[in-house]
Amino acid sequence: MLSPAKINLGLKVLFKRPDGFHEINSIFLRINWGDDIRIEVTDTGKFELISSNELIEEKRSLYDDVSEKGDIRRNILFKTFEFSRTLISDLPGVKIHIIKRIPPGGGLGGGSSNAAMLLNFLFHGTRFFMSDELTFLAAKIGADVPFFLNTGNAFVSGIGEKLSKIEVSGGLGILAIGPYSINTREAYISLKKPLQGDYDSKNWNLLDEDSIFALKTGNWKILSGNFENDFEEYAFRAFPRLELIKKGFLANGASFASMTGSGSCIYCLTSSLESHNDVFDRMVREFPDFKFVSFNF
Repeated sequence: MLSPAKINLGLKVLFKRPDGFHEINSIFLRINWGDDIRIEVTDTGKFELISSNELIEEKRSLYDDVSEKGDIRRNILFKTFEFSRTLISDLPGVKIHIIKRIPPGGGLGGGSSNAAMLLNFLFHGTRFFMSDELTFLAAKIGADVPFFLNTGNAFVSGIGEKLSKIEVSGGLGILAIGPYSINTREAYISLKKPLQGDYDSKNWNLLDEDSIFALKTGNWKILSGNFENDFEEYAFRAFPRLELIKKGFLANGASFASMTGSGSCIYCLTSSLESHNDVFDRMVREFPDFKFVSFNF
């Protein structure tokens, strides 16, 4: 079963909240690439994890360190299971088989996607699943988890827990996975956003009519310049090669390119299969130290 990655189409960090989180606006697009996950019920009452690590060499240890090969207590699936046991006392044990492809520290939401898959499995048919309560609880595990509990794409606000359905044309893209990892906390600190205490009274929505029409029609070129990622300045300063990847995508014919999340993965969107294949082949030749993955949404 696919545990999908997501990409951010634009990411605006508005301000820091009194609770320490940051208010954001973004569009989350679910893509057809990610981890494979299989969950089995056991009668042990315990959490078991069996991992197959298919990450690029530079990223492998980041996952192994929090898998059954390292300190599993730091794994988001283990944390999700433990959290779930506080809500359902007679929760059965689980054995999870995962093929890990989504890189940690890449801005693709891999851990959040895995957590949502487990929550859906454990709570299906319960009173939590039949209401909005599970979405509320999911946000306690991670800001991106509520998005993965649902289907489709969404305009995201709050800390990532406020979701509004949005119509986005299907499309083709290419993901660039490099050897870099970006610490999310440090990335947010670098933005130096001011503290605001009355955020609940504000209506933050950065979508205008032209942008909504472009999203519906798949006119990705129009989005350039409007859908920026606030974390790019920090990431490109720390890892200049990431900026070269973005520029390379555009120079080779992509319609739109951006970093996703707080980094460090870069992606592009293309207008046709022909241009997609051309951009892919060119980037593989020009950046042999990166892994490139085709996706659609």
